[in-house]
Amino acid sequence: MIGRLARMLRLLGYDTIYLPKLDPAGLAEIARREDRIVLTRGEIRQRFPPAANVFRVESEYPAEQLREVVEEFSLDPRSGLWTRCTMCNGVIASVPKETVQSEVKPKVFEVYEEFFRCSGCERVYWHGSHVERILKNLSYVLGREL
Repeated sequence: MIGRLARMLRLLGYDTIYLPKLDPAGLAEIARREDRIVLTRGEIRQRFPPAANVFRVESEYPAEQLREVVEEFSLDPRSGLWTRCTMCNGVIASVPKETVQSEVKPKVFEVYEEFFRCSGCERVYWHGSHVERILKNLSYVLGREL
């Protein structure tokens, strides 16, 4: 129920694992062991052990969920922007342009100078025209300029 929220938190650079099939006890154990917070749309008292570090996200809409989490935990939406893969949560790092030539369309390779690669799934990223649209949407959702 919060998969899109997980992707948006990763976009902001937050180390976010998403395990929708793991039971609440398993999630609580990972949170305890790795000093994480479990985000859920479900009822906390009925599903999680009393000592679990859990936050219930109220909204069913991903943009509002993001706003809730950013406000609740005083997250900085600027500091880690574009540093995590939205798909797998791996760290994104700059790579030499020539190393991605065979992996991107010729026009993309011609137009852009900076490329980035995920350390996990090896997906290639670049700051294309979609970046401005994403920043505008995030700024609107969070009520602040990014």
